[in-house]
Amino acid sequence: MTLVRSLRSAGGPAGALSLGFGAALALAAILGENPVNVLNLLVQGAVGTATARGYSLFYATPLILTGLSVAWALRAGLFNIGAEGQMTIGGTAMAAAGILASGLPGFVALPLALTAAFAAGGLWAALAGWIKAKRGCHEVLSTILLNFIAYGISSFVIVQALRDPASQGPETAQVGDTFRIGVIPWIGGASPLNWSLALAVAAAALFGFVFARTRFGFVQRLCGGAPETARRAGHRLDREIVKAMFLSGGLAGLAGAGTVLGFAGRAREGFAGGAGFVGIAVALLGGGSAVGIVAASLLFGMLAKGSLNLEIDADYITRDLAIVIQALVVLAIACQKGLGDFWALIAMKMIARKR
Repeated sequence: MTLVRSLRSAGGPAGALSLGFGAALALAAILGENPVNVLNLLVQGAVGTATARGYSLFYATPLILTGLSVAWALRAGLFNIGAEGQMTIGGTAMAAAGILASGLPGFVALPLALTAAFAAGGLWAALAGWIKAKRGCHEVLSTILLNFIAYGISSFVIVQALRDPASQGPETAQVGDTFRIGVIPWIGGASPLNWSLALAVAAAALFGFVFARTRFGFVQRLCGGAPETARRAGHRLDREIVKAMFLSGGLAGLAGAGTVLGFAGRAREGFAGGAGFVGIAVALLGGGSAVGIVAASLLFGMLAKGSLNLEIDADYITRDLAIVIQALVVLAIACQKGLGDFWALIAMKMIARKR
């Protein structure tokens, strides 16, 4: 029975990760690449130098925040597909604050920009929560549609309202110097890794504390896992839904800090770069826990950086292999219970035949 239980657990995140990597490397072999060489290129590209490690952490930083965003909603029984739009709205608000209030001193400037991003992303997600609570529209539908509206609003602000007239690209003017987030060269070498990493780690620690140690986190989980029990205990489910979506969207709104206030110092069209959607995979792979989300984000960040080497040194595959690995991991996670039960069933049949 110990073997059966082990095989059932093989359908978990570790098993999904192994299956995703194994399938991707097998595909690389079919296409004519040496799987060992491909794996070596990925590892060396991700952590081979200080700069490579810095880029891996830089790519992982927004994923931590969008992963936490999706996970918060999941803890409350909601599925937030709109982290990409919330990150876009939050990053645009962050840039607007940095441009319109550029003369503020540093001890006020950065908190103001981060508060603007959190509030903008939170209110954008709370709108979907209100629509669900008051009108019964599923949050998956509303958050997906709100993504497109967020892109339009952000695009107008970037290319019209706050555009840099001296630039040929679709980007805003520079934020004030006091709004900039400094780099961390002693960790990231020549990479654009900046102190937004500390913000993401702090958010993960707070996430873990809230759901493990506070009454509010317990109520959020109760409303998501046992809504009827929560209702009978006197909790307003509609209010808890709006609260959960606001906090989920606020976390996503902060995810643009590393790029907008750190690397670019301005908002560029498309700056979210899909981090909101990858955050869904991060939250699922991380099992909804703070530690798991940070680990999954680091993995996906390393994949994003390491895959760049495939463009140069591989003959038959490109960096798109990283996307294939992510997709296969997500598919494996979606099927994890079925996969675990499948292997356990085979083991039970083999044991029965031996008897």
